[in-house]
Amino acid sequence: KDIAPWYSHVEKFAGISGNRDGIAVLPDGEFMPPMDMNIVEKDLAARLKSRYQGKRHFIIGRVANITVPHHGRVNCQYQNKCWLGCNFGAYFSTQSATLPAAVKTGKLTLRPLSIVKSIIYNRDTQKAKGVEIVDAETNQTYEYFAKIVFVCASTLNSTWVLMNSATDVWEGGLGSSSGELGHNLMDHMLNSGAGGRVEGFEDKYIFGRRANGLYVPRFANIAGDTKKRDYIRGFGYQGGASRGQWSGKVDNKRVGGAWKDAIAEPGSWGVGFTSFGEILPYHENKVVLDSSVKDKWGLPVLAIDAEIRDNERKIRIDASNEMKEML
Repeated sequence: KDIAPWYSHVEKFAGISGNRDGIAVLPDGEFMPPMDMNIVEKDLAARLKSRYQGKRHFIIGRVANITVPHHGRVNCQYQNKCWLGCNFGAYFSTQSATLPAAVKTGKLTLRPLSIVKSIIYNRDTQKAKGVEIVDAETNQTYEYFAKIVFVCASTLNSTWVLMNSATDVWEGGLGSSSGELGHNLMDHMLNSGAGGRVEGFEDKYIFGRRANGLYVPRFANIAGDTKKRDYIRGFGYQGGASRGQWSGKVDNKRVGGAWKDAIAEPGSWGVGFTSFGEILPYHENKVVLDSSVKDKWGLPVLAIDAEIRDNERKIRIDASNEMKEML
């Protein structure tokens, strides 16, 4: 309850599109109008909901792509090139949203090509007071000071920064007094699921490149799940239906007018889902600073020692079998 208002604040600022689906395991939020399912996905979703009496769902994904103009950003144009950097600013990112907002305050100093080397720690106040950075081009170091320091370098590099800070106070770095810094590394567990060919709908096609897919919220090991599972935790899926390009042969030829005409026609409809399983927080899955290996700036690199275990392997098998059953 304390942080719920901040979820709303962030969602409204970033711009999240999606449905308010009323699913207990997947709380609703502050959503813009959702992207639309294609005709095959709507058919699959309706049949799944009926078959499992509303206990399992194919829903449109909830994504940080705006579907209406928002804070000077243009809504998604269905190019599906988010990873290249959206030139419309439709996909939420530092460049499209947070930096422009910070610039408007008139209080931003932006220093690119800077690598944070460590957080500067004040022994007397027992608080962080700034950062030491390395200029990526000149290799010179600089110090910057602030009342508050936010560590926003994602999982691995945030850990790296902490491990490389205040080592004169704690051998393992800032935040290591519990002995847990760098431990309990968890990742996405992918490449398990199912797919297939959808018959019918040959007179229907899709338009645009929707930068989104379907989502299947977790249903294993929650209230209402009557199946006996041989593992703990669960998984969700991402995927969807699409109509592929024609592939094959026309009279065993790869030249000529007939072949050209054939490859201009769409192929059959297909559907596929990949599971995202929970990896347990094993203490042994860890990252450490490798002082024997340095990067081009003379800083120690992060060494990763992690693996999936029996619980995750069982999840992978069940996730694949469940999706086969649903499809």
